[in-house]
Amino acid sequence: MKANLKLIMIALCIAVVDPTIKADCGCAPRVSREIAIAEQANRAFIIARENGTILWEWRVATSSIPSAKQIWFHNPSEVKPVYNGKYLLVTASGGAVALIRIADKKVMFYAYAGENPHSAELLPDGNIVTASSTDQQVSIFRTDTIAGTGSAIETYSVSAAHNVVWDRLKNLLYTTANNCLVSYEYNFDKENPALVNRKELYRLSGTGTEGSHDLFPIYGEYALYWTTNGKVFRYDIVSGKCSLAYDIKEIKSISSGPGDIPTLMLQPTESWWSDRLIDPEGNILFQKQNYKIYKARWMIDNTFSYPPIHHIGE
Repeated sequence: MKANLKLIMIALCIAVVDPTIKADCGCAPRVSREIAIAEQANRAFIIARENGTILWEWRVATSSIPSAKQIWFHNPSEVKPVYNGKYLLVTASGGAVALIRIADKKVMFYAYAGENPHSAELLPDGNIVTASSTDQQVSIFRTDTIAGTGSAIETYSVSAAHNVVWDRLKNLLYTTANNCLVSYEYNFDKENPALVNRKELYRLSGTGTEGSHDLFPIYGEYALYWTTNGKVFRYDIVSGKCSLAYDIKEIKSISSGPGDIPTLMLQPTESWWSDRLIDPEGNILFQKQNYKIYKARWMIDNTFSYPPIHHIGE
């Protein structure tokens, strides 16, 4: 009981962040209504305003990625703002994982992350872990920003791997294996990283629980959104219980924020993509003609996974 109370208090402290305060590293405001987007029509990662104004764009065709490896960036599939919104951690279904510095669009690190990567996550020492669905594995990388590239150190079999999220309070990595939420511990060996002690935490059952997809922290809560082919669930980490958040089908990505910032969702209107992002009531929050959006995140600091002030290399 005491342990649970401690986790609740820590989570509440993390959640109370003044959106007007700037971190002492000179970072952008921790809360923003700008949107990071994985856009497949142009093999691009984008930062935009809700009104459709494009503020920043990275395309593989105009990048420093060698031409022979640009195919890895086919169909961008994940985009996460990291390091206080100064970098994007991205994946693409062609096989890529990359860490991109927003200021100058430099690719700090990239690698081949398997067949059809759907998500990536930063570990506390800056190493990266990815989930790829076709080869059904989670992979771990030593992030070498000097060499700028590398390959997986270890891989782990995870059925239909689609997501990875780090919990900095419990020092656990979460992912879903089909309809089951599992956790891994990290060995905290930067040079020889490994995931250990896999545990099954929760198994969904019933109608609408098939096909786990996105897993992402709920802003201001010690909980996770967990999307499936049929519904959106809320997993409470302290209680270990799961409940229905939204009775909405096929949500590929979900991202929330404080106050009047609505929950941002991607629900396909064509195959697996859409040209628009919606809120839970179906209202359009962002739309761009001819875009093929797969995932989108608010440019908001994720203090569930990373410290409030987060520098690359830490």
